[in-house]
Amino acid sequence: METHEQIGGVPVIRYSSGGAERGVVLYLHGGAYVLGTAQQGAAVAYLCKDRGPDVVSVEYRLAPEHPFPAAVDDAIAVYRELVATVGAQRLVIVGESAGGGLLVLLLQRARKEGLPMPAAAAPAFPAADLTLTAPSVAKNKGKDMLVLSELEQEARWFAGQVALEDPSVSPLFGSFEGFPPTYIAVGTRDLLHDDARRLAEALRAEGVEVFLDEWVGTIHGFSAMPFGEGLQHRRRLHSFVRDALLYNNDSK
Repeated sequence: METHEQIGGVPVIRYSSGGAERGVVLYLHGGAYVLGTAQQGAAVAYLCKDRGPDVVSVEYRLAPEHPFPAAVDDAIAVYRELVATVGAQRLVIVGESAGGGLLVLLLQRARKEGLPMPAAAAPAFPAADLTLTAPSVAKNKGKDMLVLSELEQEARWFAGQVALEDPSVSPLFGSFEGFPPTYIAVGTRDLLHDDARRLAEALRAEGVEVFLDEWVGTIHGFSAMPFGEGLQHRRRLHSFVRDALLYNNDSK
Protein backbone atom coordinates (compact mmCIF):
# COMPACT_ATOMS: atom_id res chain seq x y z
CA MET A 1 0.00 0.00 0.00
CA GLU A 2 1.25 3.48 -0.89
CA THR A 3 0.13 6.54 1.07
CA HIS A 4 1.13 10.21 0.89
CA GLU A 5 1.73 11.84 4.28
CA GLN A 6 3.65 14.57 6.04
CA ILE A 7 6.17 13.76 8.75
CA GLY A 8 7.81 16.63 10.58
CA GLY A 9 6.14 18.98 8.12
CA VAL A 10 7.86 17.30 5.14
CA PRO A 11 6.00 15.37 2.40
CA VAL A 12 6.75 11.65 2.34
CA ILE A 13 5.44 8.53 0.66
CA ARG A 14 4.93 5.50 2.88
CA TYR A 15 5.06 1.99 1.44
CA SER A 16 3.58 -0.63 3.74
CA SER A 17 2.45 -4.23 3.84
CA GLY A 18 1.13 -3.88 7.37
CA GLY A 19 4.29 -4.64 9.34
CA ALA A 20 5.10 -1.23 10.80
CA GLU A 21 5.57 -2.83 14.22
CA ARG A 22 8.80 -4.29 12.81
CA GLY A 23 10.19 -0.80 12.27
CA VAL A 24 10.67 1.78 9.52
CA VAL A 25 13.16 2.20 6.69
CA LEU A 26 13.79 5.89 6.02
CA TYR A 27 14.67 6.21 2.32
CA LEU A 28 16.52 9.10 0.65
CA HIS A 29 16.40 9.08 -3.16
CA GLY A 30 19.19 9.90 -5.58
CA GLY A 31 19.34 12.49 -8.35
CA ALA A 32 22.43 14.61 -7.62
CA TYR A 33 20.36 16.79 -5.25
CA VAL A 34 18.61 18.37 -8.25
CA LEU A 35 16.44 15.55 -9.65
CA GLY A 36 14.22 12.77 -8.39
CA THR A 37 11.17 12.38 -6.20
CA ALA A 38 9.96 10.35 -3.26
CA GLN A 39 8.33 8.04 -5.80
CA GLN A 40 11.78 6.48 -6.23
CA GLY A 41 11.11 4.80 -2.93
CA ALA A 42 9.05 2.30 -4.91
CA ALA A 43 12.38 0.76 -5.97
CA VAL A 44 13.04 -0.35 -2.37
CA ALA A 45 9.42 -1.13 -1.47
CA TYR A 46 10.42 -4.81 -1.55
CA LEU A 47 11.89 -4.16 1.90
CA CYS A 48 8.38 -3.98 3.32
CA LYS A 49 7.00 -7.13 1.67
CA ASP A 50 5.57 -9.93 3.81
CA ARG A 51 4.73 -7.55 6.64
CA GLY A 52 8.23 -6.16 6.77
CA PRO A 53 9.06 -2.65 8.01
CA ASP A 54 7.35 0.33 6.43
CA VAL A 55 9.42 2.31 3.91
CA VAL A 56 9.15 6.09 4.28
CA SER A 57 10.54 7.96 1.26
CA VAL A 58 11.31 11.65 1.76
CA GLU A 59 10.32 14.37 -0.72
CA TYR A 60 13.21 16.62 0.23
CA ARG A 61 13.66 19.98 -1.48
CA LEU A 62 15.98 20.14 -4.48
CA ALA A 63 18.62 22.53 -5.78
CA PRO A 64 19.15 24.91 -7.45
CA GLU A 65 15.90 26.42 -6.19
CA HIS A 66 16.62 25.08 -2.71
CA PRO A 67 20.38 24.77 -2.10
CA PHE A 68 22.03 23.53 1.09
CA PRO A 69 20.84 23.20 3.83
CA ALA A 70 17.28 22.60 2.54
CA ALA A 71 17.66 18.87 1.82
CA VAL A 72 19.41 18.22 5.13
CA ASP A 73 16.81 20.25 7.01
CA ASP A 74 14.02 18.17 5.46
CA ALA A 75 15.73 14.86 6.13
CA ILE A 76 16.49 15.68 9.77
CA ALA A 77 12.92 16.90 10.33
CA VAL A 78 11.56 13.53 9.24
CA TYR A 79 14.19 11.63 11.20
CA ARG A 80 13.55 13.65 14.34
CA GLU A 81 9.83 12.86 14.19
CA LEU A 82 10.41 9.17 13.52
CA VAL A 83 12.82 8.94 16.45
CA ALA A 84 10.11 10.41 18.67
CA THR A 85 7.30 8.20 17.38
CA VAL A 86 8.98 4.96 16.29
CA GLY A 87 12.24 4.93 18.22
CA ALA A 88 15.78 5.13 16.84
CA GLN A 89 16.49 1.42 17.32
CA ARG A 90 13.54 0.57 15.08
CA LEU A 91 14.86 2.74 12.23
CA VAL A 92 17.20 1.94 9.36
CA ILE A 93 18.24 4.65 6.88
CA VAL A 94 18.80 3.76 3.22
CA GLY A 95 20.04 6.23 0.63
CA GLU A 96 21.29 6.00 -2.94
CA SER A 97 23.77 8.27 -4.74
CA ALA A 98 23.07 11.83 -3.54
CA GLY A 99 20.63 10.21 -1.13
CA GLY A 100 23.58 8.21 0.21
CA GLY A 101 25.51 11.40 0.81
CA LEU A 102 22.44 12.97 2.36
CA LEU A 103 22.16 9.94 4.64
CA VAL A 104 25.63 10.64 6.03
CA LEU A 105 24.95 14.36 6.37
CA LEU A 106 21.73 13.50 8.21
CA LEU A 107 23.54 11.30 10.72
CA GLN A 108 26.26 13.89 11.28
CA ARG A 109 23.58 16.51 11.89
CA ALA A 110 21.62 14.16 14.18
CA ARG A 111 24.69 13.57 16.31
CA LYS A 112 25.27 17.31 16.64
CA GLU A 113 21.68 17.72 17.80
CA GLY A 114 22.08 14.96 20.36
CA LEU A 115 19.66 12.61 18.62
CA PRO A 116 20.24 8.86 18.93
CA MET A 117 21.61 6.90 15.99
CA PRO A 118 19.38 4.48 14.05
CA ALA A 119 19.80 0.72 14.16
CA ALA A 120 21.76 0.73 10.91
CA ALA A 121 22.52 2.70 7.74
CA ALA A 122 22.94 1.64 4.11
CA PRO A 123 24.29 4.27 1.69
CA ALA A 124 24.62 2.88 -1.84
CA PHE A 125 27.19 4.46 -4.21
CA PRO A 126 27.13 7.59 -1.99
CA ALA A 127 28.06 11.08 -3.17
CA ALA A 128 30.34 11.68 -0.21
CA ASP A 129 32.85 14.11 -1.75
CA LEU A 130 31.44 16.89 -3.92
CA THR A 131 34.91 18.06 -4.97
CA LEU A 132 34.89 15.09 -7.37
CA THR A 133 38.67 14.77 -7.22
CA ALA A 134 39.05 11.09 -6.24
CA PRO A 135 41.06 8.89 -8.66
CA SER A 136 38.02 6.82 -9.67
CA VAL A 137 36.36 9.93 -11.12
CA ALA A 138 39.05 10.17 -13.78
CA LYS A 139 39.64 6.41 -14.05
CA ASN A 140 35.98 5.59 -14.74
CA LYS A 141 35.15 8.60 -16.89
CA GLY A 142 33.44 7.26 -19.99
CA LYS A 143 32.85 3.85 -18.39
CA ASP A 144 29.97 4.96 -16.20
CA MET A 145 26.49 6.37 -16.74
CA LEU A 146 27.44 9.51 -14.80
CA VAL A 147 28.67 12.57 -16.70
CA LEU A 148 31.37 14.46 -14.82
CA SER A 149 30.54 17.93 -16.16
CA GLU A 150 26.92 17.49 -15.06
CA LEU A 151 27.94 16.27 -11.61
CA GLU A 152 30.19 19.29 -11.16
CA GLN A 153 27.37 21.70 -11.99
CA GLU A 154 24.90 19.87 -9.77
CA ALA A 155 27.36 19.86 -6.87
CA ARG A 156 27.75 23.63 -7.12
CA TRP A 157 23.98 24.08 -7.26
CA PHE A 158 23.50 22.01 -4.11
CA ALA A 159 26.37 23.59 -2.16
CA GLY A 160 25.28 27.14 -2.97
CA GLN A 161 27.61 29.50 -1.11
CA VAL A 162 29.35 26.67 0.78
CA ALA A 163 32.76 25.46 -0.39
CA LEU A 164 32.59 21.98 -1.93
CA GLU A 165 35.21 20.63 0.48
CA ASP A 166 33.22 21.80 3.51
CA PRO A 167 32.05 18.75 5.52
CA SER A 168 28.58 20.25 5.76
CA VAL A 169 28.10 19.34 2.07
CA SER A 170 30.87 16.75 1.54
CA PRO A 171 30.37 14.41 4.52
CA LEU A 172 33.51 12.42 3.78
CA PHE A 173 35.47 15.22 5.50
CA GLY A 174 33.34 15.16 8.65
CA SER A 175 33.29 12.97 11.76
CA PHE A 176 31.73 9.52 12.04
CA GLU A 177 31.96 9.00 15.76
CA GLY A 178 29.15 6.85 17.10
CA PHE A 179 27.73 5.90 13.68
CA PRO A 180 25.63 2.72 13.47
CA PRO A 181 26.58 -0.44 11.56
CA THR A 182 26.82 0.54 7.91
CA TYR A 183 26.45 -1.36 4.64
CA ILE A 184 27.98 0.41 1.61
CA ALA A 185 27.43 -0.94 -1.91
CA VAL A 186 29.22 0.37 -5.01
CA GLY A 187 30.31 -0.74 -8.47
CA THR A 188 33.93 -0.73 -9.58
CA ARG A 189 33.10 1.22 -12.79
CA ASP A 190 31.26 3.92 -10.84
CA LEU A 191 32.77 7.43 -10.87
CA LEU A 192 32.00 7.46 -7.14
CA HIS A 193 33.75 4.15 -6.41
CA ASP A 194 36.43 5.88 -4.35
CA ASP A 195 33.83 7.89 -2.44
CA ALA A 196 32.47 4.60 -1.13
CA ARG A 197 35.91 3.18 -0.39
CA ARG A 198 37.12 6.28 1.44
CA LEU A 199 33.88 6.53 3.37
CA ALA A 200 34.28 2.94 4.53
CA GLU A 201 37.88 3.64 5.59
CA ALA A 202 36.87 6.76 7.50
CA LEU A 203 34.08 4.91 9.30
CA ARG A 204 36.37 2.04 10.29
CA ALA A 205 38.96 4.52 11.55
CA GLU A 206 36.36 5.71 14.07
CA GLY A 207 35.42 2.21 15.17
CA VAL A 208 32.24 1.82 13.12
CA GLU A 209 31.22 -1.65 11.91
CA VAL A 210 31.27 -1.45 8.10
CA PHE A 211 30.56 -3.85 5.26
CA LEU A 212 31.90 -2.50 1.95
CA ASP A 213 30.28 -4.42 -0.91
CA GLU A 214 32.18 -3.78 -4.17
CA TRP A 215 30.54 -5.11 -7.33
CA VAL A 216 33.09 -5.82 -10.05
CA GLY A 217 32.30 -4.34 -13.45
CA THR A 218 29.10 -2.58 -12.41
CA ILE A 219 28.23 1.09 -12.90
CA HIS A 220 26.49 3.75 -10.85
CA GLY A 221 22.94 2.81 -9.94
CA PHE A 222 23.44 -0.88 -10.68
CA SER A 223 21.12 -1.87 -7.84
CA ALA A 224 18.10 -0.77 -9.86
CA MET A 225 19.00 -2.89 -12.87
CA PRO A 226 17.14 -6.20 -13.42
CA PHE A 227 20.33 -8.22 -13.77
CA GLY A 228 22.13 -10.63 -11.47
CA GLU A 229 24.10 -8.02 -9.55
CA GLY A 230 21.08 -5.81 -8.93
CA LEU A 231 18.96 -8.71 -7.75
CA GLN A 232 21.69 -10.05 -5.51
CA HIS A 233 22.29 -6.60 -4.01
CA ARG A 234 18.59 -6.30 -3.20
CA ARG A 235 18.72 -9.62 -1.37
CA ARG A 236 21.75 -8.49 0.63
CA LEU A 237 20.16 -5.16 1.52
CA HIS A 238 16.95 -6.92 2.55
CA SER A 239 18.93 -9.24 4.85
CA PHE A 240 20.92 -6.35 6.31
CA VAL A 241 17.78 -4.37 7.14
CA ARG A 242 15.94 -7.39 8.50
CA ASP A 243 18.84 -8.45 10.72
CA ALA A 244 19.35 -4.93 12.08
CA LEU A 245 15.69 -4.53 13.03
CA LEU A 246 15.23 -8.07 14.34
CA TYR A 247 18.27 -7.76 16.61
CA ASN A 248 17.21 -4.42 18.01
CA ASN A 249 13.57 -5.41 18.48
CA ASP A 250 14.48 -8.71 20.13
CA SER A 251 16.98 -7.03 22.47
CA LYS A 252 14.40 -4.78 24.12
